[in-house]
Amino acid sequence: MATQQLTPEQQEDIQRFNQLVQQLEAIRMNLQQLELEKRDIEIALKETKDMDPSTAVYRSAGRLLFQTKVEDVKKLLAEQQEKNEVKITSLTNREKKLVASVKELQDKLMGK
Repeated sequence: MATQQLTPEQQEDIQRFNQLVQQLEAIRMNLQQLELEKRDIEIALKETKDMDPSTAVYRSAGRLLFQTKVEDVKKLLAEQQEKNEVKITSLTNREKKLVASVKELQDKLMGK
C-alpha cells in the first residue's frame, strides 16, 4: 500500500485548521462562561428590583464583602450586564467567522 506524502502547503493548511479549531473551542468556552455570568446578573437584578432602598446589600470584592446601597448595586449590575452583552455579541460574531473559516479550510483539505 502506497502512502501519500503531504505537500508543504497541505501541512500548513492542516496546522492552520488545527489552530482555528483550538481558537473556536476557546471562544465557545468563553461564550459559555459569559452566558453563566449573564444568567447570574439577571438573577441578581431580579432580586434587587423591588428591594427597599434602606435594605442592607453587600457586594463582594475578592474575599471581602462591602455594604453598599441598593441603587449602587443595581447600577453596577446594569453596567456589568451591558459589558457582558457587548462581549457576547463580539464573541458570537468571531465564532461565526471562525466556523466559516474552519468549514472552508476543511472543504479544501477534503478536496471539495
